[in-house]
Amino acid sequence: MSVKLFVSVLVPFLMSAFCVFSIVYLFPELSTAFHVGVAALSLLVTLSFIGGAVGGVFLGMVADAYGRRVGLALSVLIFSLFTLMAGFAGGLLELYAFWFLVGFGVNAENGITYAVVIENWRSGRGLMGGLLQGIYFIGIVLDALVSGVIRDWRLVLISIGATSLTLSLPLIMLVPETAGRIGLRSVGYGELFRGSLLIITVLSTVLVSSAFLYTIPLVSLAPTYLSAIKPPGLGYWLVALPLVGAASYVIAGYASDIYGRAKTLTVLSTIALVSSVALLLMARSYPGYVTIPVALAYFSSSIFAYLGVWISELYPMRVRATASNFAFFLGRLLGGVGPPIVAALFSYDLGVGLGYVLTISAALALASTLMLGRFTSID
Repeated sequence: MSVKLFVSVLVPFLMSAFCVFSIVYLFPELSTAFHVGVAALSLLVTLSFIGGAVGGVFLGMVADAYGRRVGLALSVLIFSLFTLMAGFAGGLLELYAFWFLVGFGVNAENGITYAVVIENWRSGRGLMGGLLQGIYFIGIVLDALVSGVIRDWRLVLISIGATSLTLSLPLIMLVPETAGRIGLRSVGYGELFRGSLLIITVLSTVLVSSAFLYTIPLVSLAPTYLSAIKPPGLGYWLVALPLVGAASYVIAGYASDIYGRAKTLTVLSTIALVSSVALLLMARSYPGYVTIPVALAYFSSSIFAYLGVWISELYPMRVRATASNFAFFLGRLLGGVGPPIVAALFSYDLGVGLGYVLTISAALALASTLMLGRFTSID
């Protein structure tokens, strides 16, 4: 693996996280600018996931039909330009439309990148997958820094979009092309639902959906819950938890290369299930001690670390980008609607709500991992 290839894959992935999460740090300014509450602004996050579900499938097919570079370049152009254009939004509805399109490009870029990793890395694929997913936390840190330095929300979005476009697009041109130009009509989308691939598609979709429904509500709502109950050392925990998440993604990816994809994910899913049940019990009876199960939940959220890589390995190259993005379709939808649903249904006790949702998600992840590991020969 060359440094050039590593950078050409890593930087656009980092920029995708940099763009899509930038909006969450601007809610106070946007609330004042558009005279709306945080609830209305949180819909931006939901719309980005819905846009990602649609964009991932469509641009995944483009990458299989016309090449990885074409699919990646279109994805980068879309999420970078619409992040930049969001800085000129004249109203909330316009901002909604722009952020839907940001998600449309971001999630497609991620899904296509998994195919690029499979086709260019002979070893260490799991580690690379974990590194890519873990770098999302770095993108979030960059958003916090930029929004802290630049006080005007419009300038923040314009700067982030322009930076992403400037850094990512030239690097995409360095990505080796591994797919031929066969045209959209020749992409065997229906192949995902025939023969042995049908079972892989079903199990992969369930696994990815459970991982999304575990990870997104956790990282979206746990800081709010902890801030509300104010456990000892709150400030340290709020800083430490994202770092735990980032490190665990890399560890999980590395472990999957050594011990196997299914075995590693089985262990992580078991830890996720135990920590979720512990969170549920402690949130009800001992809320002052929830930081330990929350930290374990952040660690076990690395069930998400190399899923894109593992699923891409299970499909032939001719439908790989399409397949990985399809498996992520339902998960992206659930990831978008999960946090507001949990917040609405369990407004009386957010910790209990998180405990229930995480327990169900972890149980589904464990069951689907066991079945997928038994059914497939690739571990």
